[in-house]
Amino acid sequence: MTRILVATPQDTLDALMRKSERERLESLGDVVWRTDLNRQTAEEAYGLALAEARPDILVSGWASPCLTGRLLQDNPQLKLAINLTGEVKKYVARECLEQGLTVTNWGDVPAASVAEAALMMTLASLRKVYHWQCEMHRNKAWRSDPPDPRWTPQGLFDKTVGLYGFGRIAREYALMLKPFNPRILVFSGWITPEDKTRYGVETVDSLKALFAQCDIVAIHTGNRPDTLHSVNADILAAMKDGGHLINTARGPIVDTDALVAELKHGRLFAALDVFEEEPLPADHPLRGLDGCLLFPHQGGPTQDYRFRCGVNAVDQVERHISGEPLKYRIALDQYDRMT
Repeated sequence: MTRILVATPQDTLDALMRKSERERLESLGDVVWRTDLNRQTAEEAYGLALAEARPDILVSGWASPCLTGRLLQDNPQLKLAINLTGEVKKYVARECLEQGLTVTNWGDVPAASVAEAALMMTLASLRKVYHWQCEMHRNKAWRSDPPDPRWTPQGLFDKTVGLYGFGRIAREYALMLKPFNPRILVFSGWITPEDKTRYGVETVDSLKALFAQCDIVAIHTGNRPDTLHSVNADILAAMKDGGHLINTARGPIVDTDALVAELKHGRLFAALDVFEEEPLPADHPLRGLDGCLLFPHQGGPTQDYRFRCGVNAVDQVERHISGEPLKYRIALDQYDRMT
């Protein structure tokens, strides 16, 4: 019988896998549930858990310990590691893939939900939701008289929208934009002519060109050494007055000091779900800035959507056992591009 080790904290398991999926998993093999394992678990202790379970399949998720190359060498029977969530690097070391371990994650499953968050943030920024909520709730005010043009709501229809990166989430976001008839520009090293036709997008040859031409730029690229602070003062200065920056990707992609400076000048607007420092400190200069919507890194799949990730994981186990091709298998080059 296939042996399966689920090495993830209880709260992660509860968030991602319903009772029905747990029961389905148990119908597929001999399951060992180790909800006491987490990111603080020492490698030696994780090794003991693996030695006891001797799993053919490992299931991990948020806050699980990391499977190292040494641990994999000690467990040659382990053939498949399934991550319930998207990030893989914290949970499976690169040398495991080099040694031939098959690794999968949630793949396309949460993309539409994250894209929904990006669309919500885009519309909220354009409609100046932050300002009007403060006016209505805190200041007990109504419309300005005379009206202040800075806080005049805008629509998404017929705008030029830029996508920095064109992965799974960006593609879902592009599809969601279609009813608004935008012009969509993309800066990405990973886009084919077929992609451009399918999603109705155009490409630009530099990040600066993307920011210079767009009313809205949504960041969907990975957090890598080459993208660190790639949205810097020079790039932000290229953006037209009244432009909107949306970030649901990773905070370090944006030079925070440069963005704060632009927002203080009142030239740009931003909607941010991710930050260089998380949780965002109470006294952070982004807090309280006009024209800046802040979210506490909750743009990922919503709670009512997350259980699809558990369904996907059990589906992968079924595919593996039956010899069917796996979905969302992580290749080495993809691993290196991931956040």
